[in-house]
Amino acid sequence: MNHNNSLSLSILSSHCWINNDQLGSVVLPESLSQNADFDPISLKQIPPIKRRRLNVLSKMAMHTSLICTEQANIDPSQVITVFASQHGELNRTIKIVNSMISEQEVSPKDFSLSVHNSALGLFSIFNNNKCQGTSIAAGGNTFGYALLESYNYLTRFPQKNVLLTCFDLQVSEPFDQLQDALFPGHSCSLLLSLDPERGQRLSFNFNRLDAIAKQNLPLELNFFDYWYSNQQASVINSTNTAWEFRKDAV
Repeated sequence: MNHNNSLSLSILSSHCWINNDQLGSVVLPESLSQNADFDPISLKQIPPIKRRRLNVLSKMAMHTSLICTEQANIDPSQVITVFASQHGELNRTIKIVNSMISEQEVSPKDFSLSVHNSALGLFSIFNNNKCQGTSIAAGGNTFGYALLESYNYLTRFPQKNVLLTCFDLQVSEPFDQLQDALFPGHSCSLLLSLDPERGQRLSFNFNRLDAIAKQNLPLELNFFDYWYSNQQASVINSTNTAWEFRKDAV
């Protein structure tokens, strides 16, 4: 890693949830399989009347986000949020289109929550969070650019913490045919700070690749496998970018 060009921040807490029912033939790396959360999501922190407003995608994002803030004993109303999803509410949109094709009524709930930033909006509403927030989609680099956006927020608001949550569902028909592989639904959260005296330091850098590559797993899952491992440094390729990570001593 070129340390002169690398960006550094602190990870205060982390949590990764994976849908165990969708693993199928996907083989997870050792560190990820041993440390990820595969338990059913309960969201007991949220009253049932509010939980009913959440679909599977929003539940995943809420689950890892709240666990991350709880681990660090940080009030979720006080964090800047960066929510990132490559496909977002694509499956909900497919459901809406299918309803229209079959001349059935479109669910008002599905319609109102079909936008890409619905999970971010629900997190803000449920936690009375009035801080800055960004919703990101960037193909195979979604997690990487969310990390970069989080760093930008921290440099603007150095006294704040940033909650980064990257999540995706398994893509439904017919768009599943456009995927090189169907990955299990998952949500990964990091609570980030610029304070070098807190948490574990992470440095990162990135460079474009000359050729398009297939991903064995989404970038965020490969990152969490690295983060859970004993590796000091790692280069993880997305479809067109090499992301370099290094755990720095505090």
